[in-house]
Amino acid sequence: MKLIDRNGRLFGKISVIDLLVVAVVVVMAVALNFKNNQTHTGTSISEEKVTFQIRVRGVRSYVADCIAIGDGLYDQNYSSGGGALGHITDIQVERDPGTVISTLSDGTIILAEWEDTVDLLLTLEGTGLLNGKSVALNRVYDLGVNSARTYYTQRAQFVGSVVSIS
Repeated sequence: MKLIDRNGRLFGKISVIDLLVVAVVVVMAVALNFKNNQTHTGTSISEEKVTFQIRVRGVRSYVADCIAIGDGLYDQNYSSGGGALGHITDIQVERDPGTVISTLSDGTIILAEWEDTVDLLLTLEGTGLLNGKSVALNRVYDLGVNSARTYYTQRAQFVGSVVSIS
């Protein structure tokens, strides 16, 4: 008895092409099972509580009145993982009237006092990944000191700069 007959069947019973198709399907099933059951890199890293402070300069008083302890802080320009970056735990009024950055006609940039504005220092608490060099809130939002961004709560929107992370 020949190994492969004239019709291309192995031992005269099964086609070589059918055997190759079955082998490919088995290899794909094993690969898919391996992929779905392996440990994902991100799930073995634990998130930690992160406390950070944001300084808000020259915000109007009516906007400052809308910022409350317990409010969630969001950033609509950058992905934050679908949730709040953190929740406000403390609000300190640093200066009343507040200061705003102003550009003079000769190009000089100064901090000028502006009536009906205040400077705030917001303390927030969130969860994120810490690796010694950077903080990733909600695993995706990179937070760095001196980064100025537009933040918002449910009732207010303002520009603030991160001044400390711990």
